[in-house]
Amino acid sequence: MPNKIGSNVVAPFERVKDVNVIMTILHPQPLVGLGNLLLINKVDKPATLKKTAAPAVTPAGAGTGISGGTTPKDAQDNKDKTDQGSSTTGDRAFSNELSNDDRMNGLLKRKVDTATGAVYREYKNLDAVAVDYPENSPVWFKANSYFAQANHSDRIAILDYVDGKLLDTLKDFWYYNWTFMAFVDNTINDDVILASNICESNQDHFLVLQSNDLAQFTQFYGQNYTIGLKHDISEAMDTALVGAVATKTVGSCTWKFKELAGITPEDLTTQERAGIENSHCIAYIQVDGRNETAEGFSMSGEYIDLLHGEIWVKVNVGNELQRLLQDNDKVPYDATGISMVSARISYVLDLAWKQGIIQTNDDTSKGMYEVTTTPRSAQSRDDLSKRHYSGASFTYHASSAIHSLTIHGTVNSDTIMQ
Repeated sequence: MPNKIGSNVVAPFERVKDVNVIMTILHPQPLVGLGNLLLINKVDKPATLKKTAAPAVTPAGAGTGISGGTTPKDAQDNKDKTDQGSSTTGDRAFSNELSNDDRMNGLLKRKVDTATGAVYREYKNLDAVAVDYPENSPVWFKANSYFAQANHSDRIAILDYVDGKLLDTLKDFWYYNWTFMAFVDNTINDDVILASNICESNQDHFLVLQSNDLAQFTQFYGQNYTIGLKHDISEAMDTALVGAVATKTVGSCTWKFKELAGITPEDLTTQERAGIENSHCIAYIQVDGRNETAEGFSMSGEYIDLLHGEIWVKVNVGNELQRLLQDNDKVPYDATGISMVSARISYVLDLAWKQGIIQTNDDTSKGMYEVTTTPRSAQSRDDLSKRHYSGASFTYHASSAIHSLTIHGTVNSDTIMQ
């Protein structure tokens, strides 16, 4: 049923006819997955909560009267429309409720964290970003590179935070709709190191870093969930990489060999390329006339597609078991209930195998995974008392990919060698 305006709800009119055709319009679902991007943007002044939604700046005003700072333009005092918010001296009060203008301008979500002064927003496209961050500003620059890629999401998230509050800010917005994050400022500083360690601790999000100085990545060596890109920062390769690959079906692709729109390949010697890859960083090069990402691993040397698949399995097993508990009036603590748990885990692992996350057994042509459960009798008295079951476990063999080839050829010659 269409949305009604105000309180005057009107029933549909009746017609003298024996046939009534009811139409339902199906819209594409928003991308809630494991490929969405978050831009981390440091600002000088904390945001505050405004109780009512303020009128949004129209797209036609984007880029006017702006000095090019990273502070969003919609953070302004309604009494002073001459200040577009390029400095942090103006009012940074926001409403969590979106106005009609906000929605028309492409803003999908806004959430203010009053404890940290952070504000989180999701935008549907580059034009929507430009309403709050002027064209050619650092934020717009990163978003532009992201939306230039063929496989970008239907949204981009931007998180404004203030100095000294990154830990608490990320904690509050960690489980919002994003999995990959990149800093607007490419400077490798304490905040970047902190973000890398946060990703490593939680093991369910990636930090993508970019620098043209290979030495900057030394301190991140060994980090599973930090991706290092060696490239000139005049081009946003970090957001381009996420936009090109991350939203593809998890398990369906490797992160090597990928072409990035708007990114210039670097002319490297074999020794320079080897040095970059020995540091577990990724360069952008040209091979046989085609541009490509030179590798597909994180700073630990583990491959991104394997780690991304691991996150997919973790998230989906958890979600499927949560639905099991919610959709059933009762999951009995006996063989029947334990079998229900096992079946849901097997269902997710079978999907993971079909997506290419799990290796295929050449002998059985089935996925190489196993689900194990222990009976009620094997559970501790404490777990039984708390109605907690911890007897389920699973293992799987991660799928791999061919990244290089060595081919042996033999030529039969008629020439007799003396």
